Amino acid sequence: MKVLHMDSDIPSVYFPIGSLSEGGTCEFSTKKCRYYCPSGGEINEHEKWAYNYFKKHNEETVLKKIMCDYKELSKIPYNAKMIQWFAWGDCPSELTEKVTVCILAIKDEGIPQYGFTRNRRLWEIIPHYDNLSIGLSLDDLDNAKEMSIINGKMTAHPNFQSGYAEMIFNGRIVSKCNGWWCITDAETQNSDCTRCLTNNDGCYSR
Repeated sequence: MKVLHMDSDIPSVYFPIGSLSEGGTCEFSTKKCRYYCPSGGEINEHEKWAYNYFKKHNEETVLKKIMCDYKELSKIPYNAKMIQWFAWGDCPSELTEKVTVCILAIKDEGIPQYGFTRNRRLWEIIPHYDNLSIGLSLDDLDNAKEMSIINGKMTAHPNFQSGYAEMIFNGRIVSKCNGWWCITDAETQNSDCTRCLTNNDGCYSR
């Protein structure tokens, strides 16, 4: 099995959803987040396998597995040449340091990465680069704007009613994305993470 799984055309890290007591990884989730979670409460075997692999192996072994999976998945036609963190689930406290080591090592390999977490420590540790953007998900819009200004990094406000995640940089919503459509000040287009990376839009805004 793989630790990376395809989310549309993007090799992604999927972990089990739900609270730690339920076998999930959403340690920092809110009641609202859990209520509106699009997963339907289902946990797939590949998510459990990936999570257990991260827990059981050291950073070097996990990193080698990620790179091996990425090289295989990147051969798929029209594959986005990047890695998404936590398409499902999140980074629990016990994996913060291990995930940090992996993300920074992957950055050094020149592979673009983006993702969303509610693990504030992970978000604070990971720097923001043109090809590396991890957003802190916050339910309160004003708080999300304030945190983006204070830390100079991306935050994300999930709009549960519309189904869009609002990406925030420097206190301003720069785009809204739901995985199918991406809305900016200029236009509405089909979601295309490669285009956002190339144009410094969306999750890859500066």
